[in-house]
Amino acid sequence: MAQAIIRGLIKHGHRSEQILVCAPSQKTRSALVKRFNVKVHSDNSAAVAFADIIILAVKPFIVPLVCDELRPALAPLCQQKLLISIAAGLTHASITDKLPQGSKLVCAMPNLPTAIGKGLTGLFVPNQEDRMAFSDADKLMNAVGDTVWLDDESQMSSIVATAGSSPAYFFLFLEAMEKAAIAQGLPPKTASKAVLQSAMGAVSMAIASQENLSTLRHQVTSPKGTTEQAVLAFQHGELDELVARAMDSAARRARELSLG
Repeated sequence: MAQAIIRGLIKHGHRSEQILVCAPSQKTRSALVKRFNVKVHSDNSAAVAFADIIILAVKPFIVPLVCDELRPALAPLCQQKLLISIAAGLTHASITDKLPQGSKLVCAMPNLPTAIGKGLTGLFVPNQEDRMAFSDADKLMNAVGDTVWLDDESQMSSIVATAGSSPAYFFLFLEAMEKAAIAQGLPPKTASKAVLQSAMGAVSMAIASQENLSTLRHQVTSPKGTTEQAVLAFQHGELDELVARAMDSAARRARELSLG
């Protein structure tokens, strides 16, 4: 996800020399320089001196260690720096407890399309009145997609299920369509093009239209036509219930992670 954000920021006009990536591994640092031409450092505390916005893009169990490294340099500057955590499952309170008092923190949950500027990021701060004070987090993540502010931190698990994990759902569905098209006789390249272009067209229509998804579906479902037969097959297979169970599973796992 860190690389997806870097790629998205550079793609949308942020200069690589304005980005510093701190990583303990020389191999990782060298790869990042080669891939993105960004600045790198082995010491996480270097980020405090370099940047106004610091993104904690590490595994959840590493966040306390990173906070320990940042604390001495951050303490006298905490009102001037903004931290954004994208560590799944960690609550706002659990991270701020590891930071100097008065630190400014936003919890965020981006998804993978951030890499191409088409991401969706859920943002949370405990007090809704503070959102304007944290507008830089909104602006930064808007550079790589769209954003939504959450009214309650418990909604973060739903963002995980709806946005964070959902690209995999669509890939799985498109993969199944592609396999079926090939089984029906289409060449693999033709099947792939037909599936991907149709998906892009449908999503583009939904975004551009003033109609809701149900209305759009009915508009392309002629009575007793081919589309109706496919839709009925999905409905007889209880697609709605299957999707709900899948998203409930993702949200439940997100809540489990937040509890440690």
